[in-house]
Amino acid sequence: MKEWLHLTSDEIGQLDRNLPVVIPLGLIEAHGPHLAVSVDIDSANYFARRVCEETGAILIPAINYGFADEMAEYAGTLGLTANTYLQVIEDVCLALCKKGFLKVIFITGHGANKVPCELAFYKVWAQYPSFKGVCWNWWSDCGIEGIHHADKGETEVAVAVGTVTYMDRVKDFTVKKPWYKIRSRFELNAESGGINGKPSEADMENGKCVVERAASALIKKVKEAMED
Repeated sequence: MKEWLHLTSDEIGQLDRNLPVVIPLGLIEAHGPHLAVSVDIDSANYFARRVCEETGAILIPAINYGFADEMAEYAGTLGLTANTYLQVIEDVCLALCKKGFLKVIFITGHGANKVPCELAFYKVWAQYPSFKGVCWNWWSDCGIEGIHHADKGETEVAVAVGTVTYMDRVKDFTVKKPWYKIRSRFELNAESGGINGKPSEADMENGKCVVERAASALIKKVKEAMED
């Protein structure tokens, strides 16, 4: 597998510039009392590595400090503002473009990373009109439904990809969202840790099946990108 971090500068210089680079996007974020704050990082790294192993795309080190949105006020969350995150994505893309890598695929484990990431593409296009960038989350962009924050579905997948999990600490909580965009999940319920659903009902065997479905969908997408 072509893993940027483990190649020499000379080896990177010899890579095929038509190959896409794949960058995992995560966030250090509260996921209730039963899941480690690494959930979004773990899933993004897992799927990005699977994709690169299967396709020959180039794996770039993850950007772990994501856009901290609704969960920013919980104790475990560490992230960036939307403006800062947008700038980071822009700078990474520009650095890759300058080196000749114009196909950049972001795989995110945190849904809110997608908006500032895609906005950054417009700033990259101003300098490199031929830049081809995309940001996929591993669930809805891969046909996986029923995934909510730290709920049954996300807990199942978190266990499957190796996140530290404490099922004896599980609490169920369903968010009653207002009609407007929520600024802070903490204000709605400070004790839930951002849970929205019933992680107590998690089926670990189902998690393995969901992971395989998502990985297959992402692999197919990257193979198509390699042919473009």
